[in-house]
Amino acid sequence: MIDVLLELFGYTTARLVLPIITLGKVRVQSITSAERGFNWLGFKRVEDGSLICHADMAGFIGVMLWLLVALLFFVSP
Repeated sequence: MIDVLLELFGYTTARLVLPIITLGKVRVQSITSAERGFNWLGFKRVEDGSLICHADMAGFIGVMLWLLVALLFFVSP
């Protein structure tokens, strides 16, 4: 249950944040997509030159972003 919540929370965060911080160069794969051909880092280049991030990797990236925010919040004076 916790895995599902963290993955959906991280996925949603990455789906919103990745295109913003990469200026549209990276998009996140939709959860229902059956695309294949991602490299070992979870990315795939598409015809227009942009990258698609695999949904699982996006969930991990989103959780890492939240952990970074929490770390900065608790460590900063």
